[in-house]
Amino acid sequence: MTIILNRILSCAAGLLGLFASVSTVSAQAPAPLSPNRVTFYTEPNYQGEALTIEAGAAVENLDRLQRADRRPWMYVISSVRIDGYAAASVYSAAGFAGDRLDITRDIPDLYAERRGRDGAATWDRSIASISVSGPARNEPQPPASRPGGPPPTVVVVSPPPPPPPVIIQEVRPRLDRRTAELMVQRAYRDVLNRPADPEGLRTYRDRLMHEGWTERQVIQGLQRSSEARAVNADEAITKAFREVLGRDPDANGLAHYRSKWREGWTQGQIRDDLRRSHEGRDSYIRNTITKAYRDVLGREPDPAGYATYEKAMRERGYTERELRAALMSGDEYRQKKAGKR
Repeated sequence: MTIILNRILSCAAGLLGLFASVSTVSAQAPAPLSPNRVTFYTEPNYQGEALTIEAGAAVENLDRLQRADRRPWMYVISSVRIDGYAAASVYSAAGFAGDRLDITRDIPDLYAERRGRDGAATWDRSIASISVSGPARNEPQPPASRPGGPPPTVVVVSPPPPPPPVIIQEVRPRLDRRTAELMVQRAYRDVLNRPADPEGLRTYRDRLMHEGWTERQVIQGLQRSSEARAVNADEAITKAFREVLGRDPDANGLAHYRSKWREGWTQGQIRDDLRRSHEGRDSYIRNTITKAYRDVLGREPDPAGYATYEKAMRERGYTERELRAALMSGDEYRQKKAGKR
Protein backbone atom coordinates (compact mmCIF):
# COMPACT_ATOMS: atom_id res chain seq x y z
CA MET A 1 0.00 0.00 0.00
CA THR A 2 1.56 3.23 -1.04
CA ILE A 3 0.64 6.88 -0.65
CA ILE A 4 2.08 8.94 -3.49
CA LEU A 5 2.36 12.70 -3.81
CA ASN A 6 1.56 14.00 -7.31
CA ARG A 7 3.74 16.72 -8.76
CA ILE A 8 5.25 17.25 -12.21
CA LEU A 9 8.58 19.01 -12.65
CA SER A 10 9.29 20.47 -16.11
CA CYS A 11 12.90 20.94 -17.14
CA ALA A 12 14.57 22.01 -20.38
CA ALA A 13 16.24 18.62 -20.56
CA GLY A 14 12.99 16.73 -19.93
CA LEU A 15 11.26 15.22 -16.93
CA LEU A 16 13.14 13.70 -14.04
CA GLY A 17 10.88 11.38 -12.04
CA LEU A 18 11.40 10.32 -8.50
CA PHE A 19 8.50 8.32 -7.10
CA ALA A 20 7.71 9.42 -3.55
CA SER A 21 6.27 6.83 -1.14
CA VAL A 22 5.24 7.40 2.45
CA SER A 23 5.17 3.76 3.49
CA THR A 24 8.40 2.40 1.96
CA VAL A 25 11.61 3.69 0.39
CA SER A 26 13.42 1.38 -2.02
CA ALA A 27 16.47 1.73 -4.25
CA GLN A 28 14.63 -0.25 -6.93
CA ALA A 29 12.14 1.27 -9.35
CA PRO A 30 8.72 1.43 -7.66
CA ALA A 31 5.85 -0.69 -8.88
CA PRO A 32 3.33 1.03 -11.15
CA LEU A 33 0.38 2.69 -9.50
CA SER A 34 -2.67 0.60 -8.81
CA PRO A 35 -5.57 1.46 -11.14
CA ASN A 36 -7.72 1.69 -8.00
CA ARG A 37 -6.80 4.93 -6.28
CA VAL A 38 -8.14 8.25 -5.08
CA THR A 39 -6.49 11.63 -5.71
CA PHE A 40 -7.08 14.64 -3.48
CA TYR A 41 -6.42 18.20 -4.66
CA THR A 42 -5.79 21.46 -2.80
CA GLU A 43 -7.99 23.50 -5.16
CA PRO A 44 -11.45 22.98 -6.71
CA ASN A 45 -11.81 21.31 -10.14
CA TYR A 46 -8.83 19.01 -9.57
CA GLN A 47 -6.26 21.82 -9.49
CA GLY A 48 -3.34 22.62 -7.20
CA GLU A 49 -1.16 20.09 -5.41
CA ALA A 50 -2.29 16.46 -5.50
CA LEU A 51 -2.11 13.55 -3.09
CA THR A 52 -2.77 10.05 -4.50
CA ILE A 53 -3.70 7.20 -2.16
CA GLU A 54 -4.03 3.63 -3.44
CA ALA A 55 -6.83 1.26 -2.42
CA GLY A 56 -6.09 -0.37 0.92
CA ALA A 57 -4.01 2.53 2.26
CA ALA A 58 -4.93 5.10 4.90
CA VAL A 59 -3.58 8.26 6.50
CA GLU A 60 -4.50 8.49 10.16
CA ASN A 61 -3.32 12.08 10.59
CA LEU A 62 -2.77 14.40 7.62
CA ASP A 63 -0.97 16.84 9.90
CA ARG A 64 2.02 14.46 9.78
CA LEU A 65 2.11 14.33 5.97
CA GLN A 66 3.97 17.25 4.39
CA ARG A 67 3.34 18.97 1.07
CA ALA A 68 6.09 20.26 -1.21
CA ASP A 69 6.32 23.51 0.77
CA ARG A 70 6.59 21.51 4.02
CA ARG A 71 3.16 22.55 5.19
CA PRO A 72 0.82 19.72 6.26
CA TRP A 73 -1.95 18.18 4.17
CA MET A 74 -4.47 18.66 6.98
CA TYR A 75 -7.44 20.91 6.14
CA VAL A 76 -6.31 21.86 2.61
CA ILE A 77 -8.26 19.45 0.32
CA SER A 78 -10.92 20.99 -1.96
CA SER A 79 -11.65 18.37 -4.66
CA VAL A 80 -11.45 14.58 -5.07
CA ARG A 81 -11.09 12.28 -8.09
CA ILE A 82 -11.81 8.52 -8.02
CA ASP A 83 -9.95 6.06 -10.32
CA GLY A 84 -10.83 2.43 -10.92
CA TYR A 85 -12.91 0.73 -8.22
CA ALA A 86 -11.62 2.66 -5.24
CA ALA A 87 -13.70 4.53 -2.69
CA ALA A 88 -12.68 6.84 0.13
CA SER A 89 -13.89 7.66 3.60
CA VAL A 90 -12.71 11.03 4.89
CA TYR A 91 -12.94 12.39 8.43
CA SER A 92 -12.92 15.86 9.96
CA ALA A 93 -10.56 14.83 12.79
CA ALA A 94 -7.34 12.84 13.02
CA GLY A 95 -7.55 9.16 13.93
CA PHE A 96 -10.58 8.57 11.65
CA ALA A 97 -12.78 10.54 14.05
CA GLY A 98 -15.23 13.41 13.82
CA ASP A 99 -17.63 13.85 10.90
CA ARG A 100 -17.40 11.27 8.11
CA LEU A 101 -18.01 11.48 4.36
CA ASP A 102 -17.99 8.38 2.11
CA ILE A 103 -16.84 9.22 -1.43
CA THR A 104 -17.61 6.95 -4.39
CA ARG A 105 -17.65 9.55 -7.17
CA ASP A 106 -15.59 12.49 -8.37
CA ILE A 107 -16.26 15.70 -6.43
CA PRO A 108 -15.01 18.84 -8.22
CA ASP A 109 -15.71 21.12 -5.27
CA LEU A 110 -16.06 19.93 -1.67
CA TYR A 111 -17.67 23.25 -0.80
CA ALA A 112 -20.91 21.76 -2.18
CA GLU A 113 -20.80 18.87 0.30
CA ARG A 114 -22.48 19.79 3.58
CA ARG A 115 -20.90 18.68 6.87
CA GLY A 116 -22.24 18.24 10.39
CA ARG A 117 -25.63 17.22 11.71
CA ASP A 118 -27.21 20.55 10.85
CA GLY A 119 -25.33 20.93 7.56
CA ALA A 120 -24.08 24.37 8.58
CA ALA A 121 -20.45 23.62 7.61
CA THR A 122 -18.96 22.18 4.41
CA TRP A 123 -16.29 19.60 3.64
CA ASP A 124 -14.09 22.13 1.84
CA ARG A 125 -10.69 22.19 3.60
CA SER A 126 -12.06 20.04 6.42
CA ILE A 127 -10.35 16.66 5.89
CA ALA A 128 -7.96 15.48 8.62
CA SER A 129 -7.70 11.70 8.00
CA ILE A 130 -8.41 9.39 5.04
CA SER A 131 -9.06 5.70 4.40
CA VAL A 132 -9.21 4.31 0.85
CA SER A 133 -10.88 0.97 0.10
CA GLY A 134 -11.13 -1.22 -3.02
CA PRO A 135 -9.18 -4.01 -4.69
CA ALA A 136 -5.53 -3.88 -3.67
CA ARG A 137 -2.71 -3.79 -6.22
CA ASN A 138 -2.31 -7.58 -6.54
CA GLU A 139 -5.96 -8.59 -6.15
CA PRO A 140 -8.02 -9.65 -9.18
CA GLN A 141 -9.89 -6.73 -10.70
CA PRO A 142 -13.67 -6.76 -11.25
CA PRO A 143 -14.54 -8.09 -14.73
CA ALA A 144 -16.56 -5.07 -15.80
CA SER A 145 -14.79 -1.82 -16.58
CA ARG A 146 -15.94 1.70 -16.06
CA PRO A 147 -17.85 3.40 -18.89
CA GLY A 148 -15.46 4.71 -21.48
CA GLY A 149 -12.87 1.99 -21.04
CA PRO A 150 -10.21 1.36 -18.42
CA PRO A 151 -8.81 4.29 -16.45
CA PRO A 152 -5.93 6.06 -18.22
CA THR A 153 -2.35 5.43 -17.27
CA VAL A 154 -1.09 8.14 -14.99
CA VAL A 155 2.61 8.82 -14.40
CA VAL A 156 3.16 10.29 -10.98
CA VAL A 157 6.34 12.28 -10.79
CA SER A 158 7.77 14.30 -7.96
CA PRO A 159 10.66 16.77 -8.22
CA PRO A 160 13.94 16.23 -6.40
CA PRO A 161 13.92 17.70 -2.90
CA PRO A 162 14.64 21.45 -2.81
CA PRO A 163 17.91 22.65 -1.35
CA PRO A 164 17.79 23.40 2.36
CA PRO A 165 16.54 26.93 2.96
CA VAL A 166 18.83 29.67 4.12
CA ILE A 167 17.67 30.47 7.63
CA ILE A 168 18.26 33.98 8.88
CA GLN A 169 17.89 34.29 12.60
CA GLU A 170 15.49 37.12 13.27
CA VAL A 171 16.00 38.86 16.56
CA ARG A 172 12.62 39.86 17.94
CA PRO A 173 12.15 41.99 21.01
CA ARG A 174 10.44 40.17 23.85
CA LEU A 175 6.74 40.97 23.89
CA ASP A 176 5.24 42.37 27.03
CA ARG A 177 2.05 40.85 28.42
CA ARG A 178 -0.25 43.69 27.31
CA THR A 179 1.02 43.69 23.70
CA ALA A 180 0.73 39.90 23.46
CA GLU A 181 -2.84 39.95 24.77
CA LEU A 182 -3.82 42.70 22.33
CA MET A 183 -2.44 40.58 19.46
CA VAL A 184 -4.41 37.53 20.63
CA GLN A 185 -7.64 39.53 20.96
CA ARG A 186 -7.12 40.96 17.46
CA ALA A 187 -6.57 37.46 16.03
CA TYR A 188 -9.74 36.15 17.69
CA ARG A 189 -11.77 39.02 16.22
CA ASP A 190 -10.28 38.42 12.78
CA VAL A 191 -10.85 34.67 12.70
CA LEU A 192 -13.79 33.96 15.02
CA ASN A 193 -15.38 37.42 15.26
CA ARG A 194 -15.49 37.25 19.07
CA PRO A 195 -13.30 38.10 22.09
CA ALA A 196 -10.77 35.51 23.24
CA ASP A 197 -11.89 33.16 25.98
CA PRO A 198 -9.63 33.01 29.10
CA GLU A 199 -8.02 29.69 28.17
CA GLY A 200 -7.34 30.70 24.57
CA LEU A 201 -6.01 34.09 25.66
CA ARG A 202 -3.61 32.46 28.10
CA THR A 203 -2.45 29.77 25.65
CA TYR A 204 -1.69 32.05 22.71
CA ARG A 205 -0.32 34.85 24.91
CA ASP A 206 2.27 32.44 26.34
CA ARG A 207 3.22 31.23 22.87
CA LEU A 208 3.75 34.80 21.71
CA MET A 209 5.78 35.73 24.79
CA HIS A 210 7.79 32.56 25.44
CA GLU A 211 7.86 30.50 22.23
CA GLY A 212 8.52 33.23 19.68
CA TRP A 213 5.19 32.90 17.86
CA THR A 214 4.06 35.64 15.47
CA GLU A 215 0.55 37.04 15.22
CA ARG A 216 0.19 35.24 11.89
CA GLN A 217 0.89 31.90 13.60
CA VAL A 218 -1.84 32.66 16.14
CA ILE A 219 -4.28 33.35 13.27
CA GLN A 220 -3.30 30.11 11.53
CA GLY A 221 -3.74 28.18 14.77
CA LEU A 222 -7.23 29.60 15.22
CA GLN A 223 -8.13 28.88 11.58
CA ARG A 224 -7.38 25.22 12.17
CA SER A 225 -9.62 25.03 15.24
CA SER A 226 -12.89 23.11 15.09
CA GLU A 227 -14.77 26.34 15.82
CA ALA A 228 -13.26 28.13 12.82
CA ARG A 229 -13.85 25.18 10.49
CA ALA A 230 -17.49 25.06 11.58
CA VAL A 231 -18.06 28.65 10.45
CA ASN A 232 -20.27 28.80 7.36
CA ALA A 233 -18.40 30.89 4.79
CA ASP A 234 -21.49 32.30 3.10
CA GLU A 235 -22.98 33.36 6.43
CA ALA A 236 -19.72 35.00 7.53
CA ILE A 237 -19.39 36.86 4.21
CA THR A 238 -23.02 38.00 4.36
CA LYS A 239 -22.54 39.25 7.91
CA ALA A 240 -19.45 41.23 6.86
CA PHE A 241 -21.38 42.85 3.99
CA ARG A 242 -24.19 43.85 6.34
CA GLU A 243 -21.79 45.27 8.94
CA VAL A 244 -19.67 47.26 6.50
CA LEU A 245 -21.98 48.06 3.57
CA GLY A 246 -25.40 47.66 5.14
CA ARG A 247 -26.60 45.18 2.54
CA ASP A 248 -26.45 41.53 1.48
CA PRO A 249 -23.72 40.50 -0.98
CA ASP A 250 -24.50 40.28 -4.68
CA ALA A 251 -23.65 37.07 -6.55
CA ASN A 252 -20.27 38.34 -7.80
CA GLY A 253 -19.27 39.65 -4.39
CA LEU A 254 -20.22 36.37 -2.70
CA ALA A 255 -18.25 34.33 -5.25
CA HIS A 256 -15.21 36.63 -4.94
CA TYR A 257 -14.99 36.43 -1.16
CA ARG A 258 -15.84 32.72 -1.16
CA SER A 259 -12.67 32.26 -3.24
CA LYS A 260 -10.70 34.43 -0.80
CA TRP A 261 -12.08 32.35 2.08
CA ARG A 262 -10.65 29.22 0.44
CA GLU A 263 -7.29 30.98 0.18
CA GLY A 264 -7.29 31.39 3.95
CA TRP A 265 -8.69 34.90 4.39
CA THR A 266 -10.12 35.66 7.80
CA GLN A 267 -13.42 37.38 8.56
CA GLY A 268 -11.41 40.43 9.61
CA GLN A 269 -9.58 40.55 6.27
CA ILE A 270 -12.90 40.43 4.40
CA ARG A 271 -14.30 43.29 6.49
CA ASP A 272 -11.13 45.36 5.99
CA ASP A 273 -11.22 44.75 2.24
CA LEU A 274 -14.85 45.84 2.07
CA ARG A 275 -14.04 49.01 4.04
CA ARG A 276 -11.29 49.87 1.55
CA SER A 277 -13.67 49.59 -1.41
CA HIS A 278 -15.35 52.70 -2.86
CA GLU A 279 -18.69 51.52 -1.57
CA GLY A 280 -17.20 50.72 1.80
CA ARG A 281 -15.60 54.15 2.08
CA ASP A 282 -18.92 55.81 1.17
CA SER A 283 -20.75 53.69 3.73
CA TYR A 284 -18.19 54.45 6.44
CA ILE A 285 -18.44 58.21 5.87
CA ARG A 286 -22.24 58.12 5.82
CA ASN A 287 -22.49 56.03 8.98
CA THR A 288 -19.85 58.06 10.83
CA ILE A 289 -21.50 61.42 10.12
CA THR A 290 -24.98 60.09 10.91
CA LYS A 291 -23.88 58.53 14.21
CA ALA A 292 -21.97 61.66 15.25
CA TYR A 293 -25.00 63.86 14.66
CA ARG A 294 -27.26 61.51 16.60
CA ASP A 295 -24.85 61.16 19.52
CA VAL A 296 -23.80 64.82 19.78
CA LEU A 297 -26.85 66.77 18.60
CA GLY A 298 -29.57 64.15 18.97
CA ARG A 299 -30.82 64.47 15.40
CA GLU A 300 -30.22 63.39 11.80
CA PRO A 301 -27.69 65.43 9.79
CA ASP A 302 -29.11 68.21 7.64
CA PRO A 303 -28.05 68.26 3.93
CA ALA A 304 -25.70 71.25 4.30
CA GLY A 305 -24.02 69.88 7.41
CA TYR A 306 -23.65 66.45 5.86
CA ALA A 307 -22.05 67.89 2.71
CA THR A 308 -19.61 69.94 4.80
CA TYR A 309 -18.38 67.05 6.89
CA GLU A 310 -18.37 64.60 3.99
CA LYS A 311 -15.98 66.91 2.16
CA ALA A 312 -13.85 67.26 5.28
CA MET A 313 -13.56 63.48 5.64
CA ARG A 314 -12.80 62.86 1.97
CA GLU A 315 -10.45 65.75 1.25
CA ARG A 316 -8.94 66.60 4.63
CA GLY A 317 -8.96 63.16 6.24
CA TYR A 318 -11.25 64.11 9.12
CA THR A 319 -11.48 61.32 11.68
CA GLU A 320 -14.58 60.48 13.71
CA ARG A 321 -13.04 62.16 16.77
CA GLU A 322 -12.35 65.38 14.82
CA LEU A 323 -15.88 65.33 13.44
CA ARG A 324 -17.41 65.04 16.92
CA ALA A 325 -15.12 67.78 18.23
CA ALA A 326 -16.27 70.08 15.42
CA LEU A 327 -19.94 69.44 16.23
CA MET A 328 -19.34 70.04 19.94
CA SER A 329 -17.68 73.39 19.22
CA GLY A 330 -20.72 74.66 17.32
CA ASP A 331 -23.49 76.97 18.53
CA GLU A 332 -26.17 74.27 18.32
CA TYR A 333 -24.37 72.02 20.78
CA ARG A 334 -23.64 74.89 23.21
CA GLN A 335 -27.30 75.95 23.12
CA LYS A 336 -28.38 72.38 23.70
CA LYS A 337 -26.10 72.08 26.72
CA ALA A 338 -27.29 75.41 28.09
CA GLY A 339 -30.93 74.36 27.74
CA LYS A 340 -30.35 71.31 29.94
CA ARG A 341 -29.11 73.38 32.87
